Amino acid sequence: MPLSEYVSLSFEVSLEFEEILKGYFLMNFDVQGFEESSTGLLTVYLNIGEWSEQKSIALKEFLSSLPKKEVRFTGSEEIEEKDWNAAWEAEIEPVKISDQLVITPSWKVDSAKQLHAEHLLIIDPKMSFGTGHHETTRLCLKMLEHINCKGKSILDIGTGTGALAMYALLRGAKYAVGIDTDEWSYKNAIENRERNSLSRDQFDIRQGDLSSTVRKEELFHIILANIHRNILLSLCHEIRSHHNKEGQLILSGILEYDADEVLAAYQKIGYTLIERVQENEWIALHLELSS
Repeated sequence: MPLSEYVSLSFEVSLEFEEILKGYFLMNFDVQGFEESSTGLLTVYLNIGEWSEQKSIALKEFLSSLPKKEVRFTGSEEIEEKDWNAAWEAEIEPVKISDQLVITPSWKVDSAKQLHAEHLLIIDPKMSFGTGHHETTRLCLKMLEHINCKGKSILDIGTGTGALAMYALLRGAKYAVGIDTDEWSYKNAIENRERNSLSRDQFDIRQGDLSSTVRKEELFHIILANIHRNILLSLCHEIRSHHNKEGQLILSGILEYDADEVLAAYQKIGYTLIERVQENEWIALHLELSS
């Protein structure tokens, strides 16, 4: 049986426009995967049947609407099928977030234990965000270590793999609610909940946006939101409405040049900055709701 083929499309893209470009492909194609390089090159992998002259024209029209200095198409290439999961699994390694936490895929638990952290979190991410390999995930996890989670209720908006909520539970939180609009993330968080021997009562995972998944009367001690800056800005009042008095808030997914705008929006509605941390160009904010 002949191997099916894929097409790879490569772009030079600025950090600011990378999510916009990814969003376009996710909305218009059945994407097989993305590959990012540290030099700003983004490669998109599609089944060759997804790529047509009509879609090529549509892509060119979309790219023409973006600043040329921010996004540039560098070419396409037809490639033979390979076992992407096997290749990815061979490359991914356990991540030591701190002396208190290591995140590992299930197939490398033994090697992860050799890193000698207090907590071990098993995450098999599939296509979901939150493996500890991205700066924003690491920032949020480290920031959780500065908050007393014992006996607290957690809301994790854009839960992805469920890593943030589950780490709060490992640190003594009473229960967590994780929400995500993405079906992949929803299913993956459920799988990871089971891998870490957590019950639904401990970690309730819901698919949908904030207004459709969380009842108005549900309040939380700690809210986590590692999501896009635009969503953080649009949800600020809704997030506040689900916070207990003097609640703790961790925000990330914020580029350094957007941080002041996000911070100002939350300060305007009653939050006080406790801590601001940065890794490379990414920012996380720890805020507290003023009484």
